[in-house]
Amino acid sequence: MPRITIHVGGREPLRTTISKGTPLGLLSTDAIVYVGQVSITGRPAALRALADALVEAAGMAEAYDADPDGWNQREQAKREADR
Repeated sequence: MPRITIHVGGREPLRTTISKGTPLGLLSTDAIVYVGQVSITGRPAALRALADALVEAAGMAEAYDADPDGWNQREQAKREADR
């Protein structure tokens, strides 16, 4: 699968919407998030998983920025414990 990088700088407009399936429910409804001109679509569960991963990544970045040495020590300890 090709690698795609989307850099979000905080100024991109964010919009959300849905793409309705069929009235009889034969097709499911997709959630859509627009980040500037980019659209991310998927089933609700998939977008929730993506949102969880984004929150986790943001928390990791904030923790690293607050204490880079402590972060590196904790990560090294985790790697050693996994061996």
